[in-house]
Formats: sequence, C-alpha cells, structure tokens
Amino acid sequence: MKRVLRAAAFTLFVWLPAAQAQFVDPSLRWRTLDTAHFSVHFPEHLREQGRVVAGTAESVYPRVTARFSWTPALRTHVVVLDSLDVSNGLASPLPFNYIQIVLTPPDEGELLQNREWLELVLTHEFTHIAQLDKATADPLALRSIFGRFLFLFPNVLEPGWVTEGLAVWSESDPARGYGRLGQSHFEGQMRAEAARGLRSLREVNAEGRGFPLNRDYLYGGYFFDFLTERYGPRAVIDYVEGYSDNLIPFRVDSNPVSVTGKHMDDLWDEYHAWLRARFGAQPAAGGTRDEGGEIVARAWSLDSPQLAPDGTRWYVAGDGYTLPKLVRQAPGASAEAVAEVENGTRVAVAPSGAVLISKLEICSDYNAYYDLYRPGAGGALDRLTECGRFRFSAPLDDRRLAAIRVTGGVAEVVVLDAKGTEQSVLYRAARGESLTGLAAKGGSVAVTSLREARWSLIEIAGDGKVSVLVSDGVVKHEPRYAESGDDIYFIADYGKTDNVWSWRRGERRLARWSDALSGVLDISAPVSGAMLVTTVEADGGALRALRLAAAPLEQREAPQEPGPEQLAGPVAEADRPYSPWSSLVPTSWLPAFYIADGAFALGFQTYGQDALGLHVYTLAPLYEFTQQQGLGSASYVYDDRHGGFINRSMTVKTSVADDQKFTGRDVKAYNIDEIAQWVSLVRRLSLATRWYLGAGAAVDRETFHDVAAGATTPRDERVLGLVAGVDRRRVQVLSEGPSQGQLLQLFAETSNGLRASYTGNFYRYDWRGYLPAGASVFALRVNQAYSQAGAEPIQLGGSFSEDVAGFSLPVLDQRQFPLRGYRSGDPALTGRHAVLGTLEWRTPLSDVDRHLMVPPAGLNRLSLTVFVEAGSAWTDAAAQRVFRSAGLELLAEVRVGYLLPLLLRAGVAKGFETPGATVGYLQLGRSF
Repeated sequence: MKRVLRAAAFTLFVWLPAAQAQFVDPSLRWRTLDTAHFSVHFPEHLREQGRVVAGTAESVYPRVTARFSWTPALRTHVVVLDSLDVSNGLASPLPFNYIQIVLTPPDEGELLQNREWLELVLTHEFTHIAQLDKATADPLALRSIFGRFLFLFPNVLEPGWVTEGLAVWSESDPARGYGRLGQSHFEGQMRAEAARGLRSLREVNAEGRGFPLNRDYLYGGYFFDFLTERYGPRAVIDYVEGYSDNLIPFRVDSNPVSVTGKHMDDLWDEYHAWLRARFGAQPAAGGTRDEGGEIVARAWSLDSPQLAPDGTRWYVAGDGYTLPKLVRQAPGASAEAVAEVENGTRVAVAPSGAVLISKLEICSDYNAYYDLYRPGAGGALDRLTECGRFRFSAPLDDRRLAAIRVTGGVAEVVVLDAKGTEQSVLYRAARGESLTGLAAKGGSVAVTSLREARWSLIEIAGDGKVSVLVSDGVVKHEPRYAESGDDIYFIADYGKTDNVWSWRRGERRLARWSDALSGVLDISAPVSGAMLVTTVEADGGALRALRLAAAPLEQREAPQEPGPEQLAGPVAEADRPYSPWSSLVPTSWLPAFYIADGAFALGFQTYGQDALGLHVYTLAPLYEFTQQQGLGSASYVYDDRHGGFINRSMTVKTSVADDQKFTGRDVKAYNIDEIAQWVSLVRRLSLATRWYLGAGAAVDRETFHDVAAGATTPRDERVLGLVAGVDRRRVQVLSEGPSQGQLLQLFAETSNGLRASYTGNFYRYDWRGYLPAGASVFALRVNQAYSQAGAEPIQLGGSFSEDVAGFSLPVLDQRQFPLRGYRSGDPALTGRHAVLGTLEWRTPLSDVDRHLMVPPAGLNRLSLTVFVEAGSAWTDAAAQRVFRSAGLELLAEVRVGYLLPLLLRAGVAKGFETPGATVGYLQLGRSF
C-alpha cells in the first residue's frame, strides 16, 4: 500500500509543466514588464531585449486575435530566455496563457525564411494561445464555474498536427517569404514525401518516431493551406470555430463536415491528391538531375560535411539509437568513428587539415551553449572554450580561429587565438540581423546574413572592412571559400529549391552547380573540383559527392535589392521586480468526493505554477464528515531540486448497515494512512554526466481507529536520509529506453532518535548500466541494501516499477523491491540484507505508429524484453538462499486522446525456487 500511495502522490507532478524551468536560472535578477496584453519576464541584463519582445508581442497581438476572432480573457505571460543556443519557443493556455521564447535566431533548416526571428516565433506561439484558449458555448460557460480545467479547452484536445499546423499557417505569408509555408526547406521536404509516399492520417495522428521528424508542422501546415485554397479564406477559421464548442472531446473525424461536407478520413484523401498535384516529381529542365551528387554514405542522420585539403571526408553521423559519431574517411579507406558527439555538432577543417568542432554542452547548470573542441587521442575531445557560445567556427590561415557567437540574440564574429582565447570582435550584427554561416580564407571572413527581409553574402576583411557581395530576398546560408579564394560557394533557394551557388570576385553573376529535387542542406568547401553535400531525403540522411562541372548549370545577375521590413520598436514602459505570487494563484478547480462503506468526504483539486515554472504545486484537500477527518494530498516542487508531498487517506475496515445514516452504513473501524516526504538536492550538470547530492526526510504512518475502543498505531516509520548519485544515461529518438551509460544512486537513512516504530540505519546502492547492441539494448541492474537490527526489514518480490515517469527527485524510505516470479512480502524474501541482480535484453519489434480517431487511441511502438534475475534477502547468513526467475515482457506505447502516452508492460515470469510461481502481470512503466 505504501508503494502505491507514494506513486499516486508522485503522479500529481508528472503532468504539470514544471520541466519548463529547465533553462530558467533562479539566481538571476528577473524583471517583469507589463503591457496592455502581456507580462514579459526577463533577466535584468536582458532588459533591452525584453522591451523589444514586448513591443513585438503587442504588434503581433491584433493580427492574430483578429484572424481567429478571439481575445483571450487573461493576459499572456512571456518568458524571455537566452540560456539555449538553439532556436525554440513553446506555448500553453494551462494553467494560464504563457509563452517561452529563446532569443537565439535560427541558422539552419526550416526556420530560415524572411521574417525576423522574434516576430516569427511570437506569431507562431501566440497563435497557439489564441487557438488553444478559444472556447464557445458550453465549454466557455463552464469555465466561469471551474476555471481553466483541461477538458474545457476543446482545442487542446486535438492531434498535434492540428495545433502546430495552424501556427505554421498563421506565421506564413508565402508571397513575402514569411514563415515555413512556401519556404524552400519545407517545400523540399514535401517533395521528398510525395516521391516516397505520403503519410496516412493515422500515421500523422500518432506522432511517432518515423520521418519526417517535423511531421506535425509539415503535414499540418500544408493541410490548412489546402483547406484555404480548396474551401475558401474562411474555411480555417470555421474549422476552429466548429471545434471550439466541443464539450465532448476528440471529435476530430466529424469536425470538418460543417466546413467541407466531408469527414476527416475523406478530406485527408482529398488533401493527399492536392499534395501529389503540387509536389509530384517534375522533369528536370535540362534532362537528368544530379540530385546534389553521387551518394557516398547513408545514415539515420548525416550532418556538417567537410573536406580536408588531402581529400579526407569528415562528417557527423547518427543511427538514432546511440550518440552521433564524428566520422573520418581518408581517401580510399573505409569510414571510421573518431569520437562520440552531440546532436547538432558542427565541423570545420583548417588549411592544415586539423579539425575543429562546435558542440553543445551544459554551462552553469541552467544553460546549453556551443563550445569549441579538437578531436584528441582515443576518442577524447580536447576543450578549447568554456561557455563560449561559438555556434560556427572557421580556422584562419595563421592558426587563429574565427567564430560566430550569439548573446542576447545579437550575433558577433570574433577572432580567437589557437587556444580559444578571444582576441577581437570582427563584426557585430545589427538589431534583428541573424548570421547563418561562416567561412574563412587567409585573413578574411564570409558570412551569410538576414536583415530586414534581405539575405546577404558579406565579406569582412581582416581590418574589419565590410563588403556586401549579394543582397536580395532569397535565403542564403553555409558560405564556403574556394581553394583560390576567388569564389565563395553557398546554399541559396533561387527557384524555390535550395541548391549550391557561387559568387566570383570581380563579376556580378551568380552560378548554380547542383540540381537537387528536394534541396541541399549543407556543403563542404570544394577540394580539387569536388565538394560534399547533404540533401533533403524522405527517410534519413544522405551524404553526396558533387563534382563541379566545367560550366555552371545556370547563371544569373548578382542582385542588390533593398529590404522592406520594418521591425517593431521596444516599448517604453517601466519594469518591476519579478514576483511569482500573481501567477501562482490557482486558475481551476474540480470538486472531489467519495462515498463508500459508510464514509462520506467532500473536497476539491487544484494545481498551479508561477510564470517561470520554478514553483509547481498540487492541492487536493478532502474532509470526511462521519469521522471528522481531514484528508487529501498536496505536493510542491521548486526548480526540480527541492520537492515534497503529503498524502492522508482513510480506509474503512468495518462498517454495518444503518438506514438512519446518510450513507446507509455506520463506520465501526477504519485506518488513517499518512505519508509525507521532502528531498532537497545540490546538482552539477553536463550533457554526459549529472551529479547530485542531497538530504531529505520521510514519514509513513498508519493509525487504526476502532470507534468503540480507540486508536492504535501499527505502523509509524520516520527516516532522515542522505542521497547521492551520478547519472550518465543517454536516450535517443529510436532507442528502447536508455541505450548508453550508467546510473548510480546511493542512500543512507536513519530512524534513530525519531520515536518511530523502527530504529537503526539503512544503506543502499542501486547501479544500472545500458549497453547498445544495434537496435537492441542490454540493461543490467545490481541493487543491494542493508538494514541494521531494529530498522525496517527489506522485502523482495512483485513486478511493479519503482520509477515514476517525469519525477526526477530520489525517493526515500523504499524497502520493497521487485523480483518477478515471486510474491512480495513472503518471509523467505524478507530480511535485513538484500541483493538483487537483473539482466534484460530489450528490442523493438515494430514502430506501429497508428492512431484512430474513433475511439481516440493509438499505438506507437511494440517492444520485447527478455529477462533473468536473481535475488536474496536474509538476516542470518547461514540461512541465505538465492531465488532466480526469468520471463518475457511485451511493452506497448499507447496513446490515449492524442495527448496521454502510456507505457504498458504485460509480462509472464517464472520463479524457479519455492515459493516462486509462474505469474502473469500488467503494469505501467519499465521495470527500471
């Protein structure tokens, strides 16, 4: 019972947005700026950026609210972050309207378009607020009673592709090159989809692991473009209106009928026909396409190709199951992995052939920044910079380094010495300007830039002189110098397809060198008339070798066009110190009650958090009237480092029929169970290793009440504890849970001096290791515990999962551990000493990735686990016995209502020694 109640209390944390505090540093001095419709929260050192965000948000507000015919009743909280070197944003209407944006502008992929970053991300995220917050009829009326309860937000209860597709549609103006629709990368992806075969509606509903990884945005965005083109400019808004009055959720299949006359399945078939007509393969104008060159490597992901002067190929390859690898392939040799790196790693090669990489790493526990490294011996990486934020690097001829750094959303080109020490700033971007690539030759540097809807190729001399070589409205990125330095190659989307182009010194013409149907993603500098190219593919990544022909495929004049875009100005209002109290107030409640066995209780449930996501709480008080007992639960977590919960419940043990009672029965005896726990941690984080050290306390008390005889306390457990751990586990997109690394947890607990049922100390270590084997994983566990005489004994048995998904704080007062094939609590499996060892082989069987609309349920992955384990619990060493078991488990990743993922584990285990048995079970979550 203790284990179940604890899990139930922890589950209160799981579905709350506390994880949003991941990149919020509470030690910073946070400020708040209030405008007519927004409260913008930012660190004090980003005051100027916070004011710009506020001005941009207010400029977006009337456009989006008019489009969706909806004005949110509450102001929207916007949190401004500069703690991540990756472009991102998020939004939710629960528990209040809030948005988080990262100031770092994009430098690759689908977000390269003509709209300035802050306007793009705020348009996208505030569209989420306007659409998800919208409700009419019964849901809106019930909000006035229950507040912001999930099921009174109909538009939240839709597939992800609807939500993200609407935001992509809203952010886009293809005629001006704004947003993703009509953007070359998006167009190329959909051409690749059409060539491979379009995804079914059930696949897109399922949000699985398959390509394209951005399917919600891609298929959803073009769906609403199709709806507008085929059914008129009001069709999208009418679609949203039709769903906004749904008190019965998940009516996705029937919602389009009022707009199109078709159910969603039939409408999706029509959408497929529209996509094939628009994106079907078109013959090349001059014959056979080169598609970007001959394929020389394929993998789940292939990024950042580079050619050394001697022809050695360098790139980053990933298989989706383990960490990506930095790969080297010498001329005439096979490719070999040099080192493990992170996703998003960028590679640069010096004229000497030396390699430099930019790789993400955690900085000061709350930031993820790019730093520079050199490959070392034995797969090691020698770090040059610490929290440097160098996203791109380009070695200069004199061993110095040029690098792009973005701080507070402002980009700079800086010069470093060979050891990574900063020497000077060569170029500082203007407000709203983003840099999307870097190259160096001699002492000069070339960058590609977006400013005021104008994309430019810029050269910066060693003395700081800036020359704009090309400037127009066409997306440009990844500049690369030719060996001679007279040509600069880059990727541009002239003709709405990303291809390789070049600019030649002394000429005003551009030349095209590739003809990729779906588009080019990245290129190396040319060496001996060839370059490496990665291209947009339907499934995975492809590395190609492109031979540069004697003459280009196309030439055109190098334009110099002015940009029309005007950026929103900063607001002038004064800001104030941030306070969490205004946003911590609960915004919803639900009644709670039970009536059973003569007991009758009433109460309510609510939850909340502050705008920064640092404080998260739940509250569910109950009052039982017949015995006048206060019951319920509460939980609180701060910064995912400090947290606790309390749970007080009542179980009727004896009752008799009594027609005079409101409940029909009279309670004669009952139990009151009280559980409470608090843990506080100190952490040190990196991407590869997370350390923690902390302390806490736990109480678990059971009181038996006999109405006639009085109360007794059969269980009264109290402990103080120290905890420590190191976590090196890594999980990848395709992996079956953790696929690499180890986890070690240490516990030291005492009941001495606490006036509890038990006295004495308890010690435990828990080690887990994960070894990849292709798509499979070998998972190992050793769990050993010792209780002193007088302390609570340890029990083995059962098939439950000790881990609660989404809760990262360690759990004290655990004395029960699973040993499948045996019943928990058996005397033969109880003692002051215990050791448990497990070996599992985990392998995916099928990524089904299908989600129905009626009923709204789906299945993502099916996987198999084969396990053997052995355990022993004893007090007297002479009586120690080993109990072994083995079995199979089928794991199913189930999705309920598009939103709720559940990992179901159905297994059968055989215990080989008495009192073992063959046991079938169904549980939530992995075994470990």
